[in-house]
Amino acid sequence: MLALLTARPQTLLLTALFLLIAAAAALLACGPVAQPAPADDGELPAAQQVPVDVPTTLPPAQQEGDDNAEESEDNIWTPPDPKPTETYPKIRGSLHFDVVEFEKAQDSASSPSGQSDTAPADTVIFVSIFLSGNKAEVAAWLRSKGITPAYADDPDISNLGAEVPLSLLGELSQQDGVRGIEQLMPEAPR
Repeated sequence: MLALLTARPQTLLLTALFLLIAAAAALLACGPVAQPAPADDGELPAAQQVPVDVPTTLPPAQQEGDDNAEESEDNIWTPPDPKPTETYPKIRGSLHFDVVEFEKAQDSASSPSGQSDTAPADTVIFVSIFLSGNKAEVAAWLRSKGITPAYADDPDISNLGAEVPLSLLGELSQQDGVRGIEQLMPEAPR
């Protein structure tokens, strides 16, 4: 021990390096490390357990032994999308919900087995229409529906404003050049 304390730093480094190499060689000579066996109660160690939220079974049609299951790539089970695709992705915020619910109510009222005798009222909403081009064409489309767009003739403003019924918002969102539609809240009285 006294020899190590009085040795030069280079000697200490070489000794430490030699000991590390000897320890690594000993570990390699031992071979692969054995995995722990499952506990007597049949459970796996915590490091090998599958998280609870991961599905571990296939739907019934894809389980083995089912006569209807085909052996193809089309039958690979994939989890459902966490967020369903929006019907009108350009309609922003809660206005999208209002348009979809209005259309559902219209469809159920017009079907022969409709649950209500009357269709819901078509509410007019003041919206801002964000454009990426085709301002004149979108303004002309609005005029053809009896709607007077705001800022249609102002070259300094690239967007439009308009009072549009719920029944036309879906169709408006699909016009060329429409980037987004957002409901504008009326100002509170002063």
